[in-house]
Amino acid sequence: MAVSLPDKLFLAAIDFGTTFSGYAFAARGELQDDLSKIYVPHWRSSDGSLISYKTPTTVLLDKDEKLVDFGFDAETTYAELSENGEHEDYFYFRRFKMMLYDQVRTKKLTVDTTVADIRGREIQAVKVFTHAIRYLKDHLLDSQKPKGKIVKNDDILWVLTVPAIWDDTAKLFMRKAAQEAGIPGHQLMIALEPEAASIYCKHLPVEKLEGTNTISAFQPGSKYLVLDAGGGTVDITVHEVKPNGHLKELDRASGGDWGGTSVDMAFKSALAEIVTEGMIEGYCHKFTGDYIELFRDFEIKKRKCGKGNSSDSFITLKIPVTFTDECQETLNTDLTTLVNKSTYKDHIFWKTDKVRIDLLTFETFFQPACDGIVKHVKELFQSPKVKGVNKILMVGGFSESNILQDVVRRAFPDCQIIVPQEAGLAVLRGAVLFGCNPKAIDSRIAKYTYGVATNVEFDPEIHMESKREIIDGEDYCTDIFDKHVEKGEELIVDEAQAERSYLPMTHQQKAISFSIYTSTEDDPFYVDYCENIGKFEVSVPVGVDDRSVNVRMIFGRTELTAEARVVKTGEKIPGQFELPEEEKI
Repeated sequence: MAVSLPDKLFLAAIDFGTTFSGYAFAARGELQDDLSKIYVPHWRSSDGSLISYKTPTTVLLDKDEKLVDFGFDAETTYAELSENGEHEDYFYFRRFKMMLYDQVRTKKLTVDTTVADIRGREIQAVKVFTHAIRYLKDHLLDSQKPKGKIVKNDDILWVLTVPAIWDDTAKLFMRKAAQEAGIPGHQLMIALEPEAASIYCKHLPVEKLEGTNTISAFQPGSKYLVLDAGGGTVDITVHEVKPNGHLKELDRASGGDWGGTSVDMAFKSALAEIVTEGMIEGYCHKFTGDYIELFRDFEIKKRKCGKGNSSDSFITLKIPVTFTDECQETLNTDLTTLVNKSTYKDHIFWKTDKVRIDLLTFETFFQPACDGIVKHVKELFQSPKVKGVNKILMVGGFSESNILQDVVRRAFPDCQIIVPQEAGLAVLRGAVLFGCNPKAIDSRIAKYTYGVATNVEFDPEIHMESKREIIDGEDYCTDIFDKHVEKGEELIVDEAQAERSYLPMTHQQKAISFSIYTSTEDDPFYVDYCENIGKFEVSVPVGVDDRSVNVRMIFGRTELTAEARVVKTGEKIPGQFELPEEEKI
């Protein structure tokens, strides 16, 4: 089944990150010859201290849950509201994408899934995501007007990036939010973040890839590990360049929550050890604007750390006066005394509105993330599927960190470490290229075993009695897992990996509903303990002898698709994939 996405005049990608988000835009005709034609806007913080190709993933809503501001503007507006004591009726969300990741890992993702704002109040997650995507969409359309370009939404193919480690339910969640934001479903595709970055880097000249030699790292036959280190998560996949120049996935995507925000969390934990966690949380609620400024300055220093610093140097952070005052008022002592009572004595020094942290201590904030990444990559290199891979391509905003780069180089001395210029934009620009050529990835590896819940004739020798059900006078065993794809199997893009024939259970039945399940097992027997990720329904003919329906599932794309063919009529029906009713988004 061919990709049925339209060849639109323009391509737009939205990279929705944990800490920062942005978009890229290109005219399809211009993109063919020149990658520099991919337009990425600049964003600037209100005080000018931070200029970036992305803006903070920060949403400010009013009491009616309407959007007030997004990004740097949301930070500034909320800080002003907080200073004036007028912030109580507003919802302020930051870094909420990680909440979705946590939900996917630990619970079911449903229409009722909520995310908490900075003061712990919760609203529906899909609303917050929709506001953010709509803002970026509208900003893009408005940005073209001063250039004299009349760009209509109908003329754009939109590409939305998601981590490769997200499951099908999370992808459907993001698609739903994008459609609610005004992006038509038939003009939207999902791109997997490390794949997009890989596609972009493959098109870059050698001089823009630090760590490469004169021979391209992306020659046919080359194999490399993609380490996409973002703000919240780290996505890892392994690619091989095929003779046709397309990419083939060698091992299923994996990763974890070792992104740049874990450095922030380590810094926050250090502060909590000095002034207590209760004081930090109280300060966040009472002086939200100053709290934001404190961590914005930390973000700037985090990005620069390791660039030209000597081992005996210090990192200096600006500390709001309110922090010092609140500490004195809450704990009845000064910060210097508290530091000297902690394990950070002789490593952290307070002076009025500044704190100086010695470089070795500052680098320890990176250690949890770096340790998690190195441990996981070492485990991956033990897999037979990764045999012969001796290159690591580092992309994503966190990969721009010199500290992380040095750690990876030391941990894998036999590997060629490649870092593109502006590694943090590789996903965004690559998503535009992916929209231009979705078949740039020829094949992927199944992360799960996929199947359909079905019924078969009951056999007391092999079936559990509790699964016996009488339907139309016949004994059937329910909840059988009918496998379509096995975990670890290579999935060719646009090729149906399995086709199965199904019959309605009764003469009166006018439709067959197919419930899709995933499992981490290779060959589950029942759907018990499997994950129900969705369903689709197919109408069947009535009053004819052959009422069978052949179902094809296409798993090789970034999203699961399906097609049913009514055998009697030959009619082909695309599966409208959706979550089960009790979890419907």
